[in-house]
Amino acid sequence: MVDTTHRESPATGGSPAPREHGRRKVIGAGLGVLAAAAAGGGVYWATRGGDAPGPSTPAPPWTPPAHVPASELDTKWVGVQTHDVAVAESFGAWLGRPLDVVVVFNSDANWAALSGPWFAMAPPAGQDWGQWVRDDPDTRTLVVSTGLVPAGPPEDWRARGAAGEYDAHWTTFAENLVSKGLGSSIVRLGWELNGDWYETHYIGSTEAQREAWKAYFRRIVQIITAVEGADFEIDFNIAEGQQDSVTIDEMYPGDDWVDIIGVDVYDSYISPIDPTARWEEKDAKVNSLSAVIAFAAERDKPISIPEWAMVAAGDTQGGGDSPEFVNQIADAVVGAEVRYQAYFNVPEGGVGMTLADAPRGRAAFLSRFGASGDAGPVAG
Repeated sequence: MVDTTHRESPATGGSPAPREHGRRKVIGAGLGVLAAAAAGGGVYWATRGGDAPGPSTPAPPWTPPAHVPASELDTKWVGVQTHDVAVAESFGAWLGRPLDVVVVFNSDANWAALSGPWFAMAPPAGQDWGQWVRDDPDTRTLVVSTGLVPAGPPEDWRARGAAGEYDAHWTTFAENLVSKGLGSSIVRLGWELNGDWYETHYIGSTEAQREAWKAYFRRIVQIITAVEGADFEIDFNIAEGQQDSVTIDEMYPGDDWVDIIGVDVYDSYISPIDPTARWEEKDAKVNSLSAVIAFAAERDKPISIPEWAMVAAGDTQGGGDSPEFVNQIADAVVGAEVRYQAYFNVPEGGVGMTLADAPRGRAAFLSRFGASGDAGPVAG
């Protein structure tokens, strides 16, 4: 079976005209996954176990992309997280406009699954996201969330990756996406990297681990963007408020390797009941949404909010049906340069509710992000 679930973070209570993409302006799982990936892109079958790392190899030649001003990438695309194409189409119909982006999650079962993404190479019925993009490539973009290694990695996986041990897998990953018409995807590489709930992409608890992680991140970007036909945008995506002692600038791999600076935001783990007080407490955290907006503005990069949602009241201290929270996110989108935002409209992972369970928040969402909303996509 293909694992198409999203293991949500403790932050939520659980473990128009043809578009331009940021890197177009350049200087100079299961047996079904294995078989289809091998046929579609030549999966690299060899893997290393827990043995000693191989020798370090130089990274392939690579020219950093030309800088694209954040103002040119301020599209404010609207999206949702789902693995079901019909769900995305239904969500767009409710909004009164098609979705610009959909966020999906890659499998980390093994290297063959990671490098041969299930949603492209062996999609279950109703989940062929390669076809979804190919049907309208000028107005649809897939956001691919992927770990950096498969589950159960060796302790020194960051250093191994930085040394080039996993290069071939990333070449295959990029070739497979390009072969299915997904070469212009946004790659959410190692999302929520500052959360230790993800062993396959946690940046680490020590400075040495973090430096190795950043070197590995840079190497992956160089490899996947060098593949012929690739036009990926790279989203460096943290979780709001996690690792409060480590600020985003200490985790950032560098401007040449990042197109979008993302942050996931949930209305949870905040003690005040009053919506204004809740937002003020969230805003005071290190790595808050406003901190990420300011950090990105200093680098002339657009932000993304790849996951955000109202959260049911309960153990996660969620704010429940909160139009105030929806409007606060919408106000941030209006005021910042934003590539895209996507609502996490499923109850899993401690979210405990969807827009259907929040009539006041649902109305606010439709008002702000729907066809006539002020926080929707920028025309032109």
